Amino acid sequence: MSSPASPPPAAAAPASASDGGRRDRLSRALTRAWLREQGVGAEVLVLSGSVEIAPRLGQADVVCDLVSSGATLSANQLRPVCDLLQSEAVLAGPAAELDPLLADTAQMLLRRIDGVMRIRDSKLLMFQAPRGSVEDVLRLLPDAEPATSYAVDGGDLLAMQALCHGVVTWQRLEELKRAGARGLMVLPVERMLA
Repeated sequence: MSSPASPPPAAAAPASASDGGRRDRLSRALTRAWLREQGVGAEVLVLSGSVEIAPRLGQADVVCDLVSSGATLSANQLRPVCDLLQSEAVLAGPAAELDPLLADTAQMLLRRIDGVMRIRDSKLLMFQAPRGSVEDVLRLLPDAEPATSYAVDGGDLLAMQALCHGVVTWQRLEELKRAGARGLMVLPVERMLA
């Protein structure tokens, strides 16, 4: 889904009232066409990377970006304003059974796609925690796979890691620290084969 998003109402005017504001873009043509249909005169900027941070940096009043779950918008204190386009990707194949060699290749492709889909918004969280704090820390990770841990130097301190399937915000890291975690690191996950 391609969706304009803006800061909460107190921080920015709604899209229909922000005539002349600057806009970030996903697709320049789609964004310009939508703005024209809405009667909004605005400059369309081309930014790459994490465009959701553009309003906080003063680079754009509103952004237009592909939205899957909305978690990244929320993490950047943005809210969807409206949908410009609904879309989906479909993998299609023949109705008849595939040749065994092609079937193996198709299964491999499906495993890889499944791996990508499962970790799309995931991060690997690594940290240390005293044994007595582990239950409180893990309670703050309801969207995580079961954590793995091992003792550091055979003592009370555990080195832990968990695959989190949601946005890991600074606020969440602070809550984990207050619960007893330390040395928190958030790492991107490029691939996973389940």
